[in-house]
Amino acid sequence: VRAAPAGRRSRGAAADRGTSPRLPGAARSAARARPAAARPRPHRRKRRAGGSSRRTPIQESAEAAVPLVAEPIAMNTASLAHLLYVVGSMCLGVGLCVLGVLCFFLPHTAAEMYGLPLQAECSAPARQDEAWVLATGFRDLFLGIITLALYLTQPQAMRVYTSCLVPLPLADALLALAYQAEPLAVATHLGGTFGVLVLAIAARCDPALDSAGKGRSA
Repeated sequence: VRAAPAGRRSRGAAADRGTSPRLPGAARSAARARPAAARPRPHRRKRRAGGSSRRTPIQESAEAAVPLVAEPIAMNTASLAHLLYVVGSMCLGVGLCVLGVLCFFLPHTAAEMYGLPLQAECSAPARQDEAWVLATGFRDLFLGIITLALYLTQPQAMRVYTSCLVPLPLADALLALAYQAEPLAVATHLGGTFGVLVLAIAARCDPALDSAGKGRSA
């Protein structure tokens, strides 16, 4: 029996094994030159690319917790500013009215509280010195009335009013210090300066004044 050629035997063996014969050199080079986009990508890579865009439970919980923490802080700040504004305005208005009345009826006590005590009541210069106490009493009384009037009728104007009022107790502290007043009296004036400054900041930060101004303008 004549033996089959070698080429035929190799092709037959390849067909028996279920594999395709080797491609010629031109076909192999064309397959290698195929663009990467045309080549099929493994299914595993698609899963990884799709899974990378997902958010982890920790990230989702952190993003959900940010507004829950920011909103109470903003609400607490607004509530604190409104509380300081209301309490500070009432204390300032009533306190100035009380000081004004005190200067009229007890000028010596008011002068000691200011830091510049008067002389003996029986002497003539003492009566002349009472003039500045009475003038201070008029100032404090009308400032207290203006404070209460603005607080009740024009609350938005308290922002400008309290800011302009800050230098007044500071000037009283400097005058008391210049005339060698007692340290307690100077500290009292400085405390009043700090109180008015806090009231001015609270009036600036109180959102209720914005809504009050819009309601009156409407």
